[in-house]
Amino acid sequence: MTSSILKRVLRDSLLALILLLPGATPTHASADEVAQTGDAFFAGSVVEFSAGKITVTRIVRGQTESRSFKVTPQTKMDGKPQKNVRVTVGYVSDDSGDTATMVVVRPPVPAPPQKSKK
Repeated sequence: MTSSILKRVLRDSLLALILLLPGATPTHASADEVAQTGDAFFAGSVVEFSAGKITVTRIVRGQTESRSFKVTPQTKMDGKPQKNVRVTVGYVSDDSGDTATMVVVRPPVPAPPQKSKK
C-alpha cells in the first residue's frame, strides 16, 4: 500500500515539475499579433462583394459583427463570392486596414430530409 502512495507522489511531483519548466505552459497571442502573422480568420455571410472589397457579417452571441476587407490581386479565391453566401476570410491587419489573403466559399448547408408519413 505504501508503494502505491509513493508512486502516486512521485508521479504528481514529476508532473508538477514538468509544468513549471519554462516554455512548458502554453502562451496566448494577442489579437493584434495573430492578425499581423496572417493567422486571423473571419467567417460569415457576404453582404457586399466588389473587385477591391468584400464585406462579411456574422452573428456571435446575439451581436452582429461586420468586417470589410481589401481584395488584392494576391488574394486567393476558392470559389466565387456572392451576396448571402457563407465564406471564411483569412486576413492580415496593418495600419491601412484589413487585407484579405484568401477567401474560401463554403458550400450551402443541405436541408434535412423530410420524413415521409406511412
